[in-house]
Amino acid sequence: MDAQMMSLFDTSLPEIIASINPWKVATIVLLALNVKCLPFVWHYRIFNPLLRAAWLRFRSPPQPVVASGTKIPRVFLLSITNTYAPLFECDYNLHKSNSTYFTDLDASRSYLLSCLCYDGLVTIDRELAAEGKTGMLAAIIGSVTTSFKKEIRIFEEYEVWSRILTWDRKWLYIVTHFVQKGSSKTTGYLNAQSMRLTSNTSIQESKHSSSPPVIFATSVSKYVFKKGRLTIPPERLLRASGLLGQTKRGQEKGLSEPLESTSDSDVPEDIELERLKGMVYAESWNRLDSLHEELLKEDELSNGVLAINHGGDISPPWRFPVV
Repeated sequence: MDAQMMSLFDTSLPEIIASINPWKVATIVLLALNVKCLPFVWHYRIFNPLLRAAWLRFRSPPQPVVASGTKIPRVFLLSITNTYAPLFECDYNLHKSNSTYFTDLDASRSYLLSCLCYDGLVTIDRELAAEGKTGMLAAIIGSVTTSFKKEIRIFEEYEVWSRILTWDRKWLYIVTHFVQKGSSKTTGYLNAQSMRLTSNTSIQESKHSSSPPVIFATSVSKYVFKKGRLTIPPERLLRASGLLGQTKRGQEKGLSEPLESTSDSDVPEDIELERLKGMVYAESWNRLDSLHEELLKEDELSNGVLAINHGGDISPPWRFPVV
């Protein structure tokens, strides 16, 4: 062992440099710069906040939180994540490709729902299992739309800000903004070290108001919660998560059918007003659902489809491309 150590020190610097394979070094650097795009990293980004929320629930029971220092109800508070635009996510203009925004949305929504609703999901899952309902409880994405405003340059860091926008009797709507890092400062946070809200609040004292952030893009997503074929009303989930106060009359008996509107429920007035503001955007967006029926024109339904071409693009390796 000592002889090996001595021989290592006897090796000159030029010899060490000459022994380094530049292709290996370049490959390692390239992978390190693009670690966000490596296989299974997406899975880590999605399941990491869920596992952390499960661990925190195991360590300590959920407790109600009183968020002092803000007039915004907890159900509408932001979840903020930091990330960057690696080379493999950029297009030929060296800007973040539009298609790659959706993986950031997946991660941001996972952090938001894990933080706010994990305890409620566990509670409802147990309640429905006790009622004889079978199947896995899952949050299923129904639709996503994104409006792009400003490009994100290669290797630029940015923040993804997500919050609950509104909900109706079936869907929970989440709005997400892609924000330039440092363009707006947060004035506080609720136990940012955890993935769910606890009574250990750490609201920082701040007398200044936040400056308007620089927004790159804005997205809206909608989720439906299912256990088997049973649809769970978002309001029931939010109540079970402690975000709307006491259990609503009727839902404490396990009713699966929500009301047509939540406006006549006992949702606190400030939360209901904010929910209705968000519904203005949700209802406008929902009108686009009818486009599913507009795939074919009337003449195409009767006489068949005449297309410009049928390109192969990237085909599976076990198939020949279409000519």
